[in-house]
Amino acid sequence: MMRLSCITLACVVHVIMLLACHVSIMYSWDVYPNPQIESYRCGRRGRPSWICDPYRILSYSEANEIDHQLSALRNQTQCACKSKHLCPTNSTQTVGYSVSVALMSFIPTSRSQEITVQSYANYLRTYEWRFGQCGDDVVVVYSQLENEIHASVGFKAAIKITERVLEDIILDTHSHFTDDGIHQGLTAFIRKLRNALEDKYQLSPGFPLWTMVQMVMAVCFVFCCFGGMWVCRKLYS
Repeated sequence: MMRLSCITLACVVHVIMLLACHVSIMYSWDVYPNPQIESYRCGRRGRPSWICDPYRILSYSEANEIDHQLSALRNQTQCACKSKHLCPTNSTQTVGYSVSVALMSFIPTSRSQEITVQSYANYLRTYEWRFGQCGDDVVVVYSQLENEIHASVGFKAAIKITERVLEDIILDTHSHFTDDGIHQGLTAFIRKLRNALEDKYQLSPGFPLWTMVQMVMAVCFVFCCFGGMWVCRKLYS
């Protein structure tokens, strides 16, 4: 009986160790798959892509739509590199800015190492994915548990997507992720990144426009009331 209990305990410990190793491997930040060469792990069914969704946060069709959006951005924006061999003028298909997306269930962190959405994006862009040709790349990371999104921007892309622009895009699209869902949020986020890369992005006003309109209307209303009272006093005095 004692021997059976020991065997059972050993099996339980072994299973726990396997699960711990599995979790460590799944969420270790240096093994996140590359969608261009590990498409199956990224949920892309063997098709090289610009989006990686290993946890199936999006449906396959939704991921396809995001991938098409990212491919169009890459093929339809201007090349930012100075080197001619990186920007062939005789090519029928240009290679512009590279924007890619990594989706995660949550951001792995530990007591010894705090990892954020931003630091994860920096790690992927700098060390793992490296899709850019001359710092013209952007890696977007979205974490479902934290409902947070951030982007790591290469130095060439950062000429267009400054820190202020990126912060504005994050704030401006936050409600999409909350109200409309992750797919719509990503679509809006990528669209605004493209607008910035094409010099079409306008920063949100520091003060909400509708609030300003309401304040002006309130001032006009007060002015009309007091003006009417003044006219009445003049007429009947």
